[in-house]
Amino acid sequence: MGAGESSGDEHRAPLAGQGTAAKAGASDEDAYQSTLKLSDGRTVHVRLVKGTGVQERHQAAGATTWSKWHTLYRTTTDRCQGVDLAEVNGTVSLIADFGRYCSDGEPPTESIAGVAQGKLSDWDINVTKDFDGWEDTSINDDGSRVLFLYNSDAGLYYLRWEQSEGFEKVVTP
Repeated sequence: MGAGESSGDEHRAPLAGQGTAAKAGASDEDAYQSTLKLSDGRTVHVRLVKGTGVQERHQAAGATTWSKWHTLYRTTTDRCQGVDLAEVNGTVSLIADFGRYCSDGEPPTESIAGVAQGKLSDWDINVTKDFDGWEDTSINDDGSRVLFLYNSDAGLYYLRWEQSEGFEKVVTP
């Protein structure tokens, strides 16, 4: 299936910023973390930690305790552009960006795409270097495929993840 084609069983998952993340009285740190309640009642929380990288923890449905923080990607470059989480049928996607002077407006140099399923203890992580950052994800209905998307003046960039194969190479226009 090529760019722009659809199998009919894919849809746009809501981004975390549209979900349960608190907005009122938000601090600067709130821009670098996101919490998403999953369709099965579990909750996942991802944060970008200055000097550390991307960290994740999760919580079972109805639980009051969280798992320990798990570092998904290590970097010491600046955080930028926040964190986006989406979920369909137990498949969770993650978008995050880092780059030197990125918080001052420079483009990211490390664009993170992540996918987790099941217990959320194992994440597949892809890092695209010197790239403007993924804008959105599309997850098919059964959660077996995730498409990370970036629409530029030059055309559509995408990165496909498949449950049976993991990440493929970035497709450029």
